[in-house]
Amino acid sequence: MTQTLGLMAALAWPLPMIVALFLVARDRTLKFRIVWALMCFVGIGAFWMERSTGAWGFIPLAINVLGPNSQPGFYKAVIPAGAIGVLALQVLRARKRRALRTEPAGS
Repeated sequence: MTQTLGLMAALAWPLPMIVALFLVARDRTLKFRIVWALMCFVGIGAFWMERSTGAWGFIPLAINVLGPNSQPGFYKAVIPAGAIGVLALQVLRARKRRALRTEPAGS
């Protein structure tokens, strides 16, 4: 069971990074899009699990660009902090645009 969770974590971390990159690429109004696109691939912290023993750990001060480095016999995953920041920015901008569109004309 723990090996399945380790594998799921190792396969899941790139998904928010790719979604955030897609949203940055689509948003033509975003300033410094290249910087935001690079930020999509910054991860903070690293979870690791050894496949053979099931031993696992967390390295909180690891800053990873393009995810964790890989080693044979280990599953590794990062917290995609840059992607989470980009996704939060996109949600806030979408809410602001929606609020401006639904605002009454007399206000």
